[in-house]
Amino acid sequence: MPRADGSWMAPFRVKYRAWWPGAEPLIREHNYRDAFKTYPFPAFDTSPWAPLATPLERATVALVTTAAMYRPGTDLPFADEHLEGDVSFRAIPRDVDAATLDVIHSHIPEQIPRADMNTVFPLWRLWELRRDGVVGDVAATHYSLLGYNTRAADVAEHMAPAIAALMKAEGVHLALIAPV
Repeated sequence: MPRADGSWMAPFRVKYRAWWPGAEPLIREHNYRDAFKTYPFPAFDTSPWAPLATPLERATVALVTTAAMYRPGTDLPFADEHLEGDVSFRAIPRDVDAATLDVIHSHIPEQIPRADMNTVFPLWRLWELRRDGVVGDVAATHYSLLGYNTRAADVAEHMAPAIAALMKAEGVHLALIAPV
């Protein structure tokens, strides 16, 4: 499987350190529009995605949501109040009861996923695809992270490879991303 080119991370971190002092007071005031006008968004010329080697109807599929979903009483909530975001993730088992899930993401209208978790974590739609033979299996574990995160290089260097390694160990062929 091809690996993503990480050569962008060091230049991004330099630009980020220059960006953060001006952005921090704006973010404290929740003025995200102005704070992110000058954010050093990384740009990519190539994609690290690999073609699906296993036919979809035999593939094991995992979900990744950016809704900051967690299981109260089981998982720690995300550090939603942190100005730069939270670079941790939560592992969600495939047999989770939707009623045991919650979100802590001040950048989205939380009442929507609370009313229907399929809007941000379509696990029960994935089970329907398995039942209908569209996909081979539902992965044993799925992942949630806080979509608001200013430290793109930390996500790319630490969180994404950790999640990918866990998926690989479980035999996941395909990850579906549910961005919010």
